[in-house]
Amino acid sequence: MKNILTLKMWFNIHPGNLTNGATIVILFILLALFISSIIFWILKKKKNNIYFRIWKKLYFFGVSNFIIGMLLYFFAYELLPFLSMRFWFLLWWVGMLAWTVHIFRIFKEIPKIKALRAKEDEYKKYIPK
Repeated sequence: MKNILTLKMWFNIHPGNLTNGATIVILFILLALFISSIIFWILKKKKNNIYFRIWKKLYFFGVSNFIIGMLLYFFAYELLPFLSMRFWFLLWWVGMLAWTVHIFRIFKEIPKIKALRAKEDEYKKYIPK
């Protein structure tokens, strides 16, 4: 565990094989991203839903991070000198965290959108069709 806090571990050009624990964690994350992208693909088909924007962003989050993760895992498996650096995994996880925060901010806007739609519906019920 003391090795994880050193710069040599993160920026080593020839890091060696992934440990079994790291392989299991990465494959579990990739499986979760794949399954979530399928679920959000199904959910985003309902375009009149108030959550459509969130489902769409979560779908692209799952697909793009699944592809990036598969590439990073392939590079680590093949032991490519520069592309198998552990720094890329760290950068990938930080990017996923930033994207999740962005999606959560959009999720926090849902009550405002619901209130706006309720106000619109209240206004439209007095307008003749």
